[in-house]
Amino acid sequence: MQINFRTNNAELIQEIESIAAQWNSSIDSFTVQTSGSTGSPTSIVLLKQHMLASAKMTGEYLNLKENDKALLCLSPKTIGGIMMIVRAIVLRLDLFVVTPSSNPLKSCTDQIDFIAMVPLQLSNVIDESLDKFRGIKSSIIGGGVISTELIKKIEVNALHCLQTFGMTETISHIAMRKITLENLSYQVLGDVRVSDNAGKLVIDSNQLGIESIETNDLVEIINAKSFNWIGRSDFIINTGGVKVNPAKIEEQLSQLIPTVFFMHGLPDEVLGSRVVLCVTKECTIAFSTELLEKYLNRFEMPKEVYIFSSFIETKSGKINRVETTKSLQDAEKKVL
Repeated sequence: MQINFRTNNAELIQEIESIAAQWNSSIDSFTVQTSGSTGSPTSIVLLKQHMLASAKMTGEYLNLKENDKALLCLSPKTIGGIMMIVRAIVLRLDLFVVTPSSNPLKSCTDQIDFIAMVPLQLSNVIDESLDKFRGIKSSIIGGGVISTELIKKIEVNALHCLQTFGMTETISHIAMRKITLENLSYQVLGDVRVSDNAGKLVIDSNQLGIESIETNDLVEIINAKSFNWIGRSDFIINTGGVKVNPAKIEEQLSQLIPTVFFMHGLPDEVLGSRVVLCVTKECTIAFSTELLEKYLNRFEMPKEVYIFSSFIETKSGKINRVETTKSLQDAEKKVL
C-alpha cells in the first residue's frame, strides 16, 4: 500500500499522514464527528475492529483487489474521507490524494480503479471528464441526494455508479444501490440486517458493533437485506393535517430545477406548517403556481420561495437545512 500525494496542500497531507499513523498505532479507536446535517455535530468513538470490518465489507462488495488504485478526493475530516484511507490500508490499495474540488478528475493523470464522490463532484466529472471517468471500475456516490437530472446523465452515458447509504454512526455506508431511475432498492453489505420500527429504519450488525440503531430514515423493508428509502421523518411537514414528504417533492422538482434546492416547513397559524421552497440565487427560474402545479399536488405546493445567496453546508458538504433556514430574514422572499 502506498499513499501518492498529487497535491501541495500541506495541511491536507499532514491530516492524511496523521490518520494513517493513528491507524497503525496501538490506539484501538478513532474519535470522529457526525455530519451535523440534521442537528449539531457530535463526537463519537469508533473502534478500529469495526472500521476494519467495514473496510472489508466494501472490498468484498466491490471486488476490490490488492494494488487497485483508489482516489481520495473527499475531506479527511469526514467519515467518508477517513474510511477511504482505512480501506486503502486494510485492502492494500494504492491511494492517490488530490485536493478536494468540484471535479477531482480534471487534473488527474493517474489511472484510477476506485473513487468515492459526492453528487456535485459526479455531475461535474460527467460534464467535464467523462472519458477519464469511464475507465474507473468502481464508483460510489454518497453524502447527498442524487437528483433526477443527474440520474439521467448517468443513464444516458451508460455509467455504472453505486449510491451509498449510511452515516458516521454506521462507519460510513452499510448499503448500496445501482443508480437508475427504476431501481430504488438498497442492498446491505456483510452481515448487516435491516428492519423497521413504525416505518423508521433499524440497523443491526455484529461485525460493525451495531445493535438496533434506529434512524430517522423512513423506509420500506423488502427483507432483512434490502430496503427502499422514502425520506427523513425529521423533515416531514404536517400541513393542515396532511403529512408531506420533502424528499418526494424534491425528487419531482429536480426535473425542473437544475441547481441545488430544498423544501422546508415553516410554522403557520392556520395550517400548523406551510411548505416553502428554498433555492439559491443561481436559480433563475420564474416560479409561479401554474408552473409548479405541473409537478406537485395541492398539498405539496409551496406557499413561498426563499432565494438565498448560498446555503450553509456541513463539513461533509451536505446542505444544513436547519442552520440555513435560521437566516430567512437574509433571503429574498417571493409569495406564490
